[in-house]
Formats: sequence, structure tokens, C-alpha cells
Amino acid sequence: MAMNNKIHEMAVKLQDDLVQFLRDIIAIPSMSGGEKAVVQRMKEEMEKLGYDKVWIDPLGNLIGQIGSGSRIIAFDGHCDTVDVGDPANWTCDPFKGDYRDGIIYGRGASDQKGGLASAIYAGKILLETGIPEDTTFMVVASVLEEDCEGVSWHYIINEDKIRPHAVVMTEPSSLTINYGQRGRMEIQVKTRGISSHGSAPERGENAVYKMAPVIQAIERLNKELSSDSILGKGSVTISHIKSTSPSFCAVADSATIHLDRRLTEGETLESSIAEIQDLPEVKKANAEVKVYEFNAKGYTGEEYPTLAFYPTWLMEPNHPLVNTAEAAYSKQFSHKPKVGVWTFSTNGVATNGIYNIPTIGFGPGSEEFAHSPNDQIPADDLLKAMQFYAALTLEWSN
Repeated sequence: MAMNNKIHEMAVKLQDDLVQFLRDIIAIPSMSGGEKAVVQRMKEEMEKLGYDKVWIDPLGNLIGQIGSGSRIIAFDGHCDTVDVGDPANWTCDPFKGDYRDGIIYGRGASDQKGGLASAIYAGKILLETGIPEDTTFMVVASVLEEDCEGVSWHYIINEDKIRPHAVVMTEPSSLTINYGQRGRMEIQVKTRGISSHGSAPERGENAVYKMAPVIQAIERLNKELSSDSILGKGSVTISHIKSTSPSFCAVADSATIHLDRRLTEGETLESSIAEIQDLPEVKKANAEVKVYEFNAKGYTGEEYPTLAFYPTWLMEPNHPLVNTAEAAYSKQFSHKPKVGVWTFSTNGVATNGIYNIPTIGFGPGSEEFAHSPNDQIPADDLLKAMQFYAALTLEWSN
């Protein structure tokens, strides 16, 4: 029997178990920093499926391993999710794992417990087919991604001392092979004033008024940012604003805006900070501009501060890992895959963006359902992703 047929037959037999497993982990709330219960549930599943080694690192990442070869291919999926938002916008219970008409619903279905569950079950296929002696198949259920993408991999590489030879992101991609994304960084701009009694504002210096022209300048800057033919345009938007004062009856003595800056090809941390510092309105307000530092804290209590800078990454379209993925897909499904890039950000900002580890993405579910009410994923996508992850591992090992 051809290997692709064997993989397909095993995947079909496992599909019901995979769907039930995904429903189980959807039913466990796991917002960033609160992943402990879902990590324990996934650890049990890996052990039940027969993984050679399963462990949790000090930050809380779950790592499952099959094989002990010198070449490591790692499949990453973050197990944390965003919150539900307004429950009134949901037509189903976000923590029930509803399954109807071939679709699984619930928070994290697409982003991204579905991809993670598929990768975990791909390991079962590889246990049955056998894994080459020189290869290690690894699944990482990473934590804290929604708050700070890449921090889990900083920890895995620098503290756990694990550096794979290839990484596959299982984020939702509509079963497209993705080879890059725009980068991201979080920037704070702060103006300072002098407080005075609200009955006599002329005695003080209002920091909010100083910030007003800066806000307009940021909006103008967004229209002027450069674009790339593959990744698209860079962008900047104000995602949060706050001010401080001694009381509601006093002039504001500080104002701070938080910027979400998306980086396209060629844009760097230094260039992005400089373009804001150079705005005439920023100079006139004598505003302070800095990159936000995120104090990542795992559910284990482990703290791991990191700069909120998530660089652009873009593999060459003909990179050997991309070519291998295309070959594995074509052999498994008898047609060529779609290839593209993500709109949103993933842990690839660390694996490839910082550590230059060959990285691609392929995930079940659609990006459009990420962070949305009625988050959902087709069961058929899970079946195909499970097959692809197994087929890619074997193709990569050749």
C-alpha cells in the first residue's frame, strides 16, 4: 500500500477521536496565563497515544516527542486563547465544543486548538508508520502567545536548549502553506504636563492637549508607510489611550497612547521608532517614545520579560522546507497546494524572525474566525491537517 493511502486510512480511523479531543480542550478555558488545565489534558492525550516522551517546561509549555533522531522537526500550536468578549454575540456556548453539521464551535476552535490537536494526533500516525532513525517529531503546545507571540520559543531555545531544524506553525491558514507574515511591535508614546485645579486649567499644562496633535500625526503616518509586494503595507494604529491626574477635578499631568505597529519587509525596530520620534508633533510635545516591555508570566509562576518586538519573517518561496511541504501535500492529496502568507502574527516571529530556523505554516480552519464570536473549524480540515503533518514529517526525513 502506498504511504499516502496508509496515512489517509489511519487518519480516517482517528478522526472521531480527534474531533472529541478537540471538543474536550475547547471546553477548558485557557486564556493567556491560565493554560494549566488544558496543558494537563493534552499531556494525558499524548501519553495515551503513546508518545515516547512528554514533559512540561518551567514556563508551562507542553512538549511531546516521538523518535530520538538528531534532526528535529517541531510542530507548534499555542494552547492559550483570547477571551470570549460579549457573550451575547455568540449563538453557542463558547466553552462547550458544539459539533454540528461537520463543524466544531467554541473559543479556540480555529485559533488555534484545532491545529494543535491535529498535530498531536499526527504523532499517532507516525507511531504506526514508523519514524526514521535520524528524525525526532516534536509537538509544542506553547503558552502566552496571544499576549506575546514568540516568548514561548525564546524560552524553549534559550532556556530549554532545544533548537529544531525545522518548525511548522499550525495556526489557521485554510490549509494553505504559508511562508511568512508581517512583523509587529508595541510602542508607547507619552506626553507629560503639570497638574492644576480643574477650576483654573491655565495654571497647569494639560498632557492630553499636548497629545492631541500627536494622535493626528500617527493617523497621517499610517497612510505614508511603505508596502511590499508579498506581505503588503506596514501600518500603525492607536490601540489604547490613557491619562493620569491627581483627580477628576484636576488637569491631566500625563497622557499615554499605545501603538500597534505592523511591520512589512524592510522595516525594523530602529526605523519604526525613529519615524515616530521624527514627527514634528512628537518633537514639539517633547514626547517619550519607547518599545513596550512585556513581563511574561507563565501559569507556573515563571517570569520571562521580553521586548514587545516581533519581527517580520519571510522564507524564500523556493526554500527547501517550502518545496518539501509542497511535495508532501501534492503526494498526499493528489493536487498542488495553495501557498501564501499570513495577515496576522504567529510564533514564527521568534523561530524564523529572530533565530532564523526554517519555518512554515499550515493549519486547519480559517483566519477569519480567529478571535471572533462563533469561532469554528470544519472536522474535514482536521482530517487533512493530521494527514499533512504526518506526510510532511516523512517527506522531510527522506
